[in-house]
Amino acid sequence: MTDPLLIAAREIDPHTVVFYLEVPRSQIVLLQTYFELYDGVGTVRTLETPRNVVSVFTTPGLKNDCIEMLNAIRENVAWRVCSDIPEQI
Repeated sequence: MTDPLLIAAREIDPHTVVFYLEVPRSQIVLLQTYFELYDGVGTVRTLETPRNVVSVFTTPGLKNDCIEMLNAIRENVAWRVCSDIPEQI
C-alpha cells in the first residue's frame, strides 16, 4: 500500500517538496517543535485558513526522511493530509 504522504507530496520547484496537512490548532506548535528538533528535515509554516492547514517544506533528497518523521509522530500530532488545497494558498 502506498503511503498517502507520497501521493500528497507536491514538487513546487526542482529543489522544494511541500506537504499540506490539517493539524488540530492545539497541536500546531508541537508539530513545529518536532521539526525544530530535527533541524534540516523540513520547515513548517502555518497557513491562514479556518481549517488549520500547515505546509511542511523539504527537499527532494529529504522527502522520505520527512515522511518517516511525520509517520513516527502521528500518535502525538493528529495530522491528516489536506486533500483539497484552496487556490489562494
